[in-house]
Amino acid sequence: MRVVIIDDHQEIRSTIRSIIEGSEYPILIEGEAGSVVEGLKLIKSVEPDLIFLDVEMPDGTGFDLLSLLDHENFKVIFVTSHDEFAIKAFRFSAIDYVLKPIDSEELVEAIDKAQKLHSPATHISTLLNNQKRQENKLVLSDQKTTYLVETSEVIRCEADGNYTSFYLTENRRIIVSKTIKNYENLLIDHGFFRTHQSHLINLAFFDRYDRTEGGIIYMKNGDPIPLAIRKKESLMTTLNSFMK
Repeated sequence: MRVVIIDDHQEIRSTIRSIIEGSEYPILIEGEAGSVVEGLKLIKSVEPDLIFLDVEMPDGTGFDLLSLLDHENFKVIFVTSHDEFAIKAFRFSAIDYVLKPIDSEELVEAIDKAQKLHSPATHISTLLNNQKRQENKLVLSDQKTTYLVETSEVIRCEADGNYTSFYLTENRRIIVSKTIKNYENLLIDHGFFRTHQSHLINLAFFDRYDRTEGGIIYMKNGDPIPLAIRKKESLMTTLNSFMK
């Protein structure tokens, strides 16, 4: 695997290089760059398989650099400070990242995930589009296929251990190997509500709340969803603000 490291801090580049060289991965570091302009030249000349890419650099961002490239032939691991906006964008697009200061175990884990990533071009394109359109698309992958899904297509999510089932419009269902907690944090600002330990619903598809059956929510497609007693007051408050 051919790798390039693009970060404006020499110490960060050196740390990444040291961790990679001390790992068991068959990785060849083809070069380093400290800016968007230098990084663009390096990527075009090397055509790497994997890019470690800083988010903020003096002459632009990692997003700026990616927007100038064809995304078909490489994968990306972002390197960032604790920037909630950027991290949320990465998670929507299912692109991995490591936080500064660099932790060796996290970096190795990110490399492992990147090697297993399907359809990297889809993930990168989604990231760039979400930057422009306020993160309204999710990348979801099951064992065989990677899907690009509008958040407005998601009716509800249901947990099953470490897996989450996405129930979509047109009777579609996608099962992904991530916990529902991962998606609650992403979708809560997009009109979603956690009704129960195992359920997350899109309030745009909320139909009614039936008190006579012990507290059951019915979605517009007819699906019954349990509402935890402790969530009732919060749901009513959220619905009132959602309908305004």
